[in-house]
Amino acid sequence: MKPVRLLVAVFVAALAFVGLGVSTAGAATTVEQCQSELATLRADTVAAQSSFTNQKDFNGAIEKLDAASTKLAQGKNADAVQKLVDFQTLLNALATAPKTKLDPATAQALSTEAQGVIDCINSIGSTA
Repeated sequence: MKPVRLLVAVFVAALAFVGLGVSTAGAATTVEQCQSELATLRADTVAAQSSFTNQKDFNGAIEKLDAASTKLAQGKNADAVQKLVDFQTLLNALATAPKTKLDPATAQALSTEAQGVIDCINSIGSTA
């Protein structure tokens, strides 16, 4: 039984060490962090371009993300959030149209990712 206890103790210690290394508790969320998340969302949207049935809808989605980034850079956080909500609304409309214009699974994944950026923006300056 002693080797098992030692193994468990080592495992718990390793988990605690890893947890300390990646913890961001107490760190304030910054505009830069949110811009990074927004850039990832834009890249993921570009990567999903083939899931859009037409270029106009894809361009509209990218325009909303670019507008959100601009508003965030200007310190207009509420406007940035609104642009992201508009992005989510567009994705939902495209995915639920009578003739689907965006793969529903892709729409859901991008919308969930956008919500993470919204949450980031809403927490700028606060500690986790």
